[in-house]
Amino acid sequence: GQVTKDKKDANVQLEMASSVKHGEGRSTSLGFEMQNAGKELAYTLRSETRFNSLRKNKAAAGLSVTVLGDLVSAGLKVEDKLIANKRFRMVMSGGAMTSRGDVAYGGSLEAQLRDREYPLGQCLSTLGLSVMDWHGDLAIGGNIQSQVPIGRSSNLVARANLNNRGAGQVSIRVNSSEQLQLAIVALVPLFKKLLSYCSPQQMQYGQ
Repeated sequence: GQVTKDKKDANVQLEMASSVKHGEGRSTSLGFEMQNAGKELAYTLRSETRFNSLRKNKAAAGLSVTVLGDLVSAGLKVEDKLIANKRFRMVMSGGAMTSRGDVAYGGSLEAQLRDREYPLGQCLSTLGLSVMDWHGDLAIGGNIQSQVPIGRSSNLVARANLNNRGAGQVSIRVNSSEQLQLAIVALVPLFKKLLSYCSPQQMQYGQ
């Protein structure tokens, strides 16, 4: 924990966590947090249980409760990760949060296809979908990203996203590890030129 104080305010931050295994491939963690939120103290109690008994399937379920003054909010989350093979994996998650009688629901799905020799092979494609419902207002979004190697140390990354309200974005960029090498190579001629001006012969001519 940590407590800091100045002339006007005092800030408190405390965090405790523990974990216990029960059975093969199952574990439960419990955590408690206390920190400042404006002039109030926020208390959060969270718990998560993970199931790793299956080699290609990992699941988790978590619950959290936060108390801030007279406001109490609670959340629930469930996640399932499927690893079909070295190339394909998929993560699905869903949850709900409630506060003052209002409930919001959400869920997401992400599928990833890797190169056969990943990470040596740099080909990588990701597809994501998300859904959220709050007060009957449904928001649906999707995104796709693809990474393709171009050259020895450069990658072309293309990304696009779109939601059910018609808003979206498309971006294309190139990542390269040669940028630093090119910058150093460009500085070498300039450095040599500066050395020639500072050589003894140039100093004599200047006198």
